[in-house]
Amino acid sequence: MADREVLRVRQVWKKYCRNLKRAMWYGLRDVGAHLLGWHRQRPVKDNLRVGEFYAVKNASFDLPPGQCLAMIGPNGAGKSTMLKLINGLIRPDAGEICIRGRVGALIELGTGFNPILSGRENVYINAAVLGMQRREVDVLFDDIVDFAELGHVIDDPIKTYSSGMRVRLGYSVAAHIKPELLIMDEVLAVGDVGFRMKCFQHLNSLVAQGVSIILVTHAVGMLPRVANRVILFEQGRITFDGDVSEGIARYEACMALRTVKDSEQNEAVRRGAEITKAIVVDQAGRPVEEVCSGDSIALRIYLQCHRTLRGLRIVANLRCGNVETLASMSSPYQGLQLDLGVGEHLVELAVHSLPLLVGGYSFDISLYGPDLRDFIQRRTGLGTFRVTGPPIDVNGKGLAGLIRLEHRWRLLGTQSEA
Repeated sequence: MADREVLRVRQVWKKYCRNLKRAMWYGLRDVGAHLLGWHRQRPVKDNLRVGEFYAVKNASFDLPPGQCLAMIGPNGAGKSTMLKLINGLIRPDAGEICIRGRVGALIELGTGFNPILSGRENVYINAAVLGMQRREVDVLFDDIVDFAELGHVIDDPIKTYSSGMRVRLGYSVAAHIKPELLIMDEVLAVGDVGFRMKCFQHLNSLVAQGVSIILVTHAVGMLPRVANRVILFEQGRITFDGDVSEGIARYEACMALRTVKDSEQNEAVRRGAEITKAIVVDQAGRPVEEVCSGDSIALRIYLQCHRTLRGLRIVANLRCGNVETLASMSSPYQGLQLDLGVGEHLVELAVHSLPLLVGGYSFDISLYGPDLRDFIQRRTGLGTFRVTGPPIDVNGKGLAGLIRLEHRWRLLGTQSEA
């Protein structure tokens, strides 16, 4: 293992069994085979038994000191399993994981607190569980309480704390461990906005001190504040490893595609028309998946009419991740008259000077007849695309958010002191 690496993961595989009884039987057989020396490693691809599946497939990556790595992906993609493997809670079925230095884990903050005991007593107990000596806690106690902003209630029973107060105290205890590798699972949404900003600042200070951090979260909008690298998991495999902005864009595009696959088709054919597909193209008419802020694009919507229909209306809603609607555009707004006969038709929605910042985007498209109640069909997650630049800025010197507004700064004057 190279001196500069805190963590090295090489060709790691991990399998589970969906049936509990069968999983227990397989476990007993494997333990017996190891004890008797009968275990023989078969090729990984041939190593699955009835009911088994791989939660992590051939994962490899390195983590140097002073880097914050975010693991993202849909539910069931393998992120939490990888965290458990790194933390030593479970063993890989193949491959190796090498760690240099002390490991700290921030998972399910505050769940181990005793509700009868005071906050002070729980700090010492929780710190001991995390591997800290009492004398270490004595030195850090005031810092822990000040960070959690709970000095006024630290001697009150934990049962009198709100859920947010418990989580803040749990994070504060865990945050004052000084490991070489810190593992965090879904803790970016800790407390209120003010406390969250303090957590971001603290994590950035740890990275500056050379601590390596691995975090798993679905709150991808917060990642640019703390992470400088993203790994995207899909169906157990690492499909992307690199820049934070691009990783987030790929994740959101991935989630939009899952919506396409899961969306139910209604009775559009019976109603006379259906949306068959929609794609995003550039100014030259070429299909694109990646664009930059400020580019001009067009959404091409393909309709199939099974009988002649007059006065059709199309509504396209632009979405980003979990944001319901960024913009809604309808064909009647510009007076487009859609009287269509039997056959396939192509309708284009042009968007000039795209004002979006880095992220993954998609369209929800609805088809209506002339009357307000004439609903025909709705398709979600179509026309997916990613905005890859300019990069999101988190230091207050560039652009951030979802929308790029055309703007201009200027100094109007200076008022001198008397």
